[in-house]
Amino acid sequence: MSASSLAKAVVDGILTGGVYALMAAGLTLIFGVMDIINIAQGALIVLGAYMSYVLSVHLGIDLFLGLLITIPAFFVLGVSIEWAFMRRLREQDRTAMSILVTYAVAIIIEGVLSVIFGVDFIQLHASYTDSTFHILGFYLPYIDVFGFLLAIAGLGALYYILYRTHFGRGVRGSLQNRTAAELIGVDVNRVRAVSVGIGVAVTAAGGMVFGATNAFNPNSGYDLIS
Repeated sequence: MSASSLAKAVVDGILTGGVYALMAAGLTLIFGVMDIINIAQGALIVLGAYMSYVLSVHLGIDLFLGLLITIPAFFVLGVSIEWAFMRRLREQDRTAMSILVTYAVAIIIEGVLSVIFGVDFIQLHASYTDSTFHILGFYLPYIDVFGFLLAIAGLGALYYILYRTHFGRGVRGSLQNRTAAELIGVDVNRVRAVSVGIGVAVTAAGGMVFGATNAFNPNSGYDLIS
């Protein structure tokens, strides 16, 4: 392997790893705050890709500008999922039951997407998804670099929220000791709902980049969590 090929492999790994880190950040946040294993994470990422597809193909909105719509929409979706499904899980068997509950959510999402879009593979396209630029002796796709920058921005925003805001202190307090957090006035249910909302909102960004770099269909979520 030449030095140029090795360098390209390393850079590709870093760029791809950044995007996967962004997609995994939401999963980690939900598990950390609620002890819930979110099997629906892959399905939510695919849902984010399909929402970007609708905004791009049918409404003519740029993939990245479309995130201004998909991220808030996914935040509301996450809060709704927490209220409808996760909040009703008992503390004693929350983690075990969460696997069944979130798997059911994944099946619902997959079924709805299959009915609306069918099972054929599609991929997101824009002027920059098929373009490359030359650097250090090899070519890199613009979408990979843009996706990595988006991941850095998203992870940076999560860090700021968790470590530089009052809400973040409530999240970390709930993680360490829920009872103590409640005693000092932290609304744990609100913290959990917002945390799930943020965790799901992050998947909107990850889903867009995933859909722009990979062909996908409603069943692709299983590949992401396997």
